[in-house]
Amino acid sequence: MNREALQKAVDNLAIQMIYLRSTDAHLCNDFDPLVPNQELIGQFNIGIKSCHAKELKDEAGLYHRVLVYQTEARMRYLKGPISDELKNDLEEEQLEKLMAAEIVATFVSEYGITCDEELPQDAVLEFGRVNVPHQIWAYWREYCHATCARMSLPVSILPMYIINKSTDSER
Repeated sequence: MNREALQKAVDNLAIQMIYLRSTDAHLCNDFDPLVPNQELIGQFNIGIKSCHAKELKDEAGLYHRVLVYQTEARMRYLKGPISDELKNDLEEEQLEKLMAAEIVATFVSEYGITCDEELPQDAVLEFGRVNVPHQIWAYWREYCHATCARMSLPVSILPMYIINKSTDSER
């Protein structure tokens, strides 16, 4: 983790808004969520799709710079049971056949840029990699929870968002 670049972004960005941009939720492979005692295995993923800067003009005619991230969050249920040896070697085609349901959501988060100078690209990237998923995760957790309930799927409590330890040790 490049702590110096991250700190530069943290010191010069202020969160302004988080909202849902798009979503897709569907049952797969003729899965019937009302059949009792089905074993389902939940998988979760989140990642930044894009980042760009924009400039806004307020009522007083003043310009404000904003950094906009789009983050995609995914949750899927696989039909179980899946043996441990197969779990580690599943290819995409096999995963598709095991899918019971999938929920995908894209969130937008906007951050006001509080400094006059341009933020270095490494600071923008590091902030997006480390901070943005943490801030989106609570919105994603609530959305995923509510959508599972509406789809008659088991409501999984998403785990806390944890930074990948191997990534954290990089310098």
